Amino acid sequence: MSQISLPKAQMCSLAAKASEATRLGDFKEAIELLKRLVKQDPQPRWRDMLAEAYAGRARSLAAKGMFDEAETALNKTAAADGTVRDPLLYVQCLAKRGQLGKAFQHALKYIGTDKVPVANSARMSELTAALWLVAPVRVDAQADPGSELSQWAQSAAAAQQSLAAWVEGKPAHEIEPLLSRIPMRSAFRPLRLILKSLMTAPTDPARARQLLDGIGHQSPFACWRDAIAAALPTEAQEPPTNAAPPSRAQCLFAAEVKGLPAGGSQLLAEFVKAERSGAAALISFLTSHAAAVPAPEAKSACFNLLPRAPDRLRQVESTFGSVAEFDRARILALAAEAASDWERAEAQWCAAAKAAERSADPESRLMAGVIYRHVAGLAEMHPEIAGRGTSPSIDYLERSLRADPNHLPAVLKLIGLYRTEGQDKDWHRLAEDAAQRFPQQSAILLQAVDSAIARKAYKKAVGFARRILALDPINQTVRQRMIELQIAHARRQARSKRADLAWKELANAAEWERPDAPSERLCINQGLVAWELGNAADAESRLRRGVELAGGGAVGWFCASVEHAQMKGGAALGAVLREELVRARKAVAPAKEEILSAARAINDGEITGASKEIAKLVFRIRGWLLQGASLAWSAAEIHPVCEMLRLAGAYDLLADYARLALLRTPDDATWKLYRVMARVKGDAERLSVREEDELMDLVEDAEARKDFHTANRIERFLDSVPDFPKGADSRSARRGALAKGVRSLDGIEDGFISQLLAMSLEDTPPEMVERLVAKLGRERAIAAVLERLRRTPVGELFPVENIRKVAEEMVNSVCGQSSKSVA
Repeated sequence: MSQISLPKAQMCSLAAKASEATRLGDFKEAIELLKRLVKQDPQPRWRDMLAEAYAGRARSLAAKGMFDEAETALNKTAAADGTVRDPLLYVQCLAKRGQLGKAFQHALKYIGTDKVPVANSARMSELTAALWLVAPVRVDAQADPGSELSQWAQSAAAAQQSLAAWVEGKPAHEIEPLLSRIPMRSAFRPLRLILKSLMTAPTDPARARQLLDGIGHQSPFACWRDAIAAALPTEAQEPPTNAAPPSRAQCLFAAEVKGLPAGGSQLLAEFVKAERSGAAALISFLTSHAAAVPAPEAKSACFNLLPRAPDRLRQVESTFGSVAEFDRARILALAAEAASDWERAEAQWCAAAKAAERSADPESRLMAGVIYRHVAGLAEMHPEIAGRGTSPSIDYLERSLRADPNHLPAVLKLIGLYRTEGQDKDWHRLAEDAAQRFPQQSAILLQAVDSAIARKAYKKAVGFARRILALDPINQTVRQRMIELQIAHARRQARSKRADLAWKELANAAEWERPDAPSERLCINQGLVAWELGNAADAESRLRRGVELAGGGAVGWFCASVEHAQMKGGAALGAVLREELVRARKAVAPAKEEILSAARAINDGEITGASKEIAKLVFRIRGWLLQGASLAWSAAEIHPVCEMLRLAGAYDLLADYARLALLRTPDDATWKLYRVMARVKGDAERLSVREEDELMDLVEDAEARKDFHTANRIERFLDSVPDFPKGADSRSARRGALAKGVRSLDGIEDGFISQLLAMSLEDTPPEMVERLVAKLGRERAIAAVLERLRRTPVGELFPVENIRKVAEEMVNSVCGQSSKSVA
């Protein structure tokens, strides 16, 4: 029976699927599809695609170390002359399997041909040369003496003669003529460089090293080059770039080149074997051969290895003497870190730091500071590190500054933590002290500016700001700080209906502005105040310029409206701004940066005083914001937007953003958090038990991924629930409290449980239950009431059996009343 051929459209579809599978690296699928195509229509195009798919499959197998399977796959690509699709990989697979003769015979097919890609031709040539030197066979090149194969055979003969002469120990003047017969452009060039460097090394090691540098790291001769380089006498240098440890053969060759005695070669071989066996074996080798190795180097090596094998500490002490208290604690701390035992690591690091602090050496106190900073960094990632007080990071940074008060990064980090944790008194104290200790550091002086502004110490803030500009005249950050401070003063004057004083404050703010970096907020506020002063023309000009600087369009007019709301400006100007905002929002769909600019416009400490007005503004651009929900937001970008929606109480919009984002990234913890926050309208007290569990699971997943920002954000939301444990053990405490609460209900009378559950159904009066019974019947009405009970926060605390009893009781009560009415 003849085979039924596929329609042309179906064959094109198979070809397209095969191309896509190849592009995605799914070579098994591509091979199956192309085999069907070739079976139906064996045209060269399909055969070529099939061969490429087999080659891709071979490359992926070789990457996994499956060289036998890779060779089999490449055999499927063989052409009529025996050449394959990826000859370099094929020869490498044969060599990996120990078939050196077969590998050379196959590599020989490509000499003088263009069947090897240009990118691989040099490596292929050198690999062929190396294979011939390992397993030389006769090369028949007499047919055409001028061919490339014939020239290759002549170079091979010269290389073999040169190598044999060097192995026999012949003098350099006899080897030089043989080396000169090896062309520098031939595949045997690396051998010529190696032999030349070996001959040059006794008198000129630097020249020998230069010769070795001409051999690439991917060359088959690289392992030989590395062994010679290790044997050359040289000064201290960077460690070798090859990641793999030297082989036994390389070590023995290096020992022979160095002229080490047989005992030294044997010791080197034992060292390599111990190194491959792990840290414990290497420590045993060093301690058992302490007499043959310089004591300081051996002891230092053992100290570096002990964190990977702390159980060998006693063995090292018995050989080199007792270990100092600091070194012992450091070793055990590093070992605890390697084992992820963070509580033990904290204890040992603290012991090491205290030992350093007790030392009379000033450098030791600096070491204590380094240790405390390290533990502070660990505390940010591992909640098991407890420290003292509420924040381990703050505790350890404070200790580090007591040991090393001049470490600027630690000071800045601690100030930032004080501000984040709301420890304002400590923030102001440290900022003031740091400004005196680091009078020439702009970053410290800027923190002092912020501290003075927060304390309403305006004159101090101006003084610190001018010191910064004396050091850095174009520092835009401090200029912006002072402009915002003056704007805040002007805003307060405007709210007090003193537009004239507000204008003076804005004039003072303009003194801090650079001509090439105008402030959009200053320009907008100048326009708003000018309007209140009756200068309509000047006001409109300034307003429109400020709106353009803020981004123009909807985002620019939204920023202007936010400033007007905070200033509590007049109704007439408010109406004008609303008209402009409504007109602009209809013009074009928002981009991501525009929505972020709108969110940043309400990121102000004074915004809470105008939260109602801001909520109305956000509502006016609701449709504009909703268009942005379909944009591809990342978790890092979305936080200011979500904060804007939270301040405005726009939880339905927040839910839309979260819903669309979860369609794109279903497992993103940030979006799951915002979905829950939208569901409970930002009130953590309204979380159900199921939602609590979901958020606590998200925290654990985030910590497992080392995404501590997300974990901390969810923890802060959960910690806003009163009467729940907080801190490092908050999740287990919460789960235990909930479980204990449910267990404690077992002994409560059913009547009390019924009353407790009934309280959660205040929006389900008896008449509603009665309608359910009339519409659905008794059994289905019980199921409906049961489902409503289960969705309530109280209902989630009880087993389904208890809830069903209450539902039956409610339905039976209604049915009983109905029957009495009928009677």
